[in-house]
Amino acid sequence: MKAWFKFLLLIFLVIFIYRDSFTARFFQDDKILLNLPLAIVPNFPFRPISQQIFYQVCQKIFGLNPWGYHLVLFGFFLGTLGFVYHLAKRILGDKSKAMTAVFFYALNVSLFANFYWIATSYFTIGAFFFFACLWFYLKGKFWLALATYLLALGSNEIALVLPGVLVGMRVMGPPAGEARDVGEMGKRKLWFFLGSWPVILIGRAMIGLPKAADYVLDFNFLPAFRWYILRALNLPEGVDRAGTIFYFLFFIFCLVLVISLVKNFNWRVLVFGLIFFVLGAFPFFFLPDHMSSYYLTMALFGPAIIYGQVFTDKKVLFLAGLVYLALTIYGLEFLSQTHWIILKNTGPIGQF
Repeated sequence: MKAWFKFLLLIFLVIFIYRDSFTARFFQDDKILLNLPLAIVPNFPFRPISQQIFYQVCQKIFGLNPWGYHLVLFGFFLGTLGFVYHLAKRILGDKSKAMTAVFFYALNVSLFANFYWIATSYFTIGAFFFFACLWFYLKGKFWLALATYLLALGSNEIALVLPGVLVGMRVMGPPAGEARDVGEMGKRKLWFFLGSWPVILIGRAMIGLPKAADYVLDFNFLPAFRWYILRALNLPEGVDRAGTIFYFLFFIFCLVLVISLVKNFNWRVLVFGLIFFVLGAFPFFFLPDHMSSYYLTMALFGPAIIYGQVFTDKKVLFLAGLVYLALTIYGLEFLSQTHWIILKNTGPIGQF
């Protein structure tokens, strides 16, 4: 089966699973963001691309019809999947492995908020430019990599981890496959990315850092890290209140994963995937009082690469994919009955 046809089937599957999200109404932060001026606001994140510009342009075109906003964000998500596929193919050196990685990335239930809540646009749009930057960097297109890096920063401050990812690629070398020219632009041009750190951090400090209690850093990162690891394995938030079906499916998936890891062990891919996971969500491991699964939007590429590498046998892939899909479907059903982002029942700020 051609890769493009598999990709098309995956898109239809995602649309079917998240079909109810396209009409999910505005609430909470949306009301603030719809009226946010295109200017720096003290003690408020400055994300002009994914918030002010996105909301203002969509408001001119769609008014207060949430369907149009969701459609635009879904377009960015599809673009992200395209970059994930090409990155995975370049790293793993195989189209089938790359398509497997896209499957596990796209269907991780941790991304549910990106579909149901328009205000998570800073992750949906930010991820598009984040992965675009990585792709252009690997292709040796410096100016496009730099441009998309700046667009990623203007969409989501988590893009600050991109220079670290690029350094990691240079130090480790290619995990597998065709990516023999990783970092071919050279060390000097990499300093353009690294040099942005002090400038942006100083600028952020001048705007003002979050002062809410749930944004206080806790350097005992293990509890939050463990929580996010479970999300990467496709367990939904609040699963401790769910039935035993989740734990049964989770056990089967983990068992298949461990057996496949042993059988198809590749230390470069494993280390690369784990490093990418850690860097892709690095700040959030130190915020145990402010955890949300969609914070893994960029980081999930790491586990997806690992899944793409180890699930090579067709029968094993079918079983792992089926169990993973069941976790997604059951997880979304559980979240639709328990999670505030889908229920949108958290206060009058979201009344339109």
